[in-house]
Amino acid sequence: MLLFDDSRADGAPQKIDHAVIGGIVAVVVFAMLCLLIVLGRYFARHKGTYFTHEAKGADDAADADTAIINAEGGHNNSDDKKEYYI
Repeated sequence: MLLFDDSRADGAPQKIDHAVIGGIVAVVVFAMLCLLIVLGRYFARHKGTYFTHEAKGADDAADADTAIINAEGGHNNSDDKKEYYI
């Protein structure tokens, strides 16, 4: 008993159509390439941008301490919100 019979009903050997297999492989490779291009463009356009919220007076300050003291919208007053640890 043969599992795979390479002959047709008339006894002639069955041919493998290499053009069909090559066409299917080409379509799959083309689809993968298109998917890679689309994903690459998506990730390039939607990469995260890091926005900082620096104090407004920090641009002209000589050092970090002066920038914090001269800040217009910074955290100058720590009496507003206190943390209590229990």
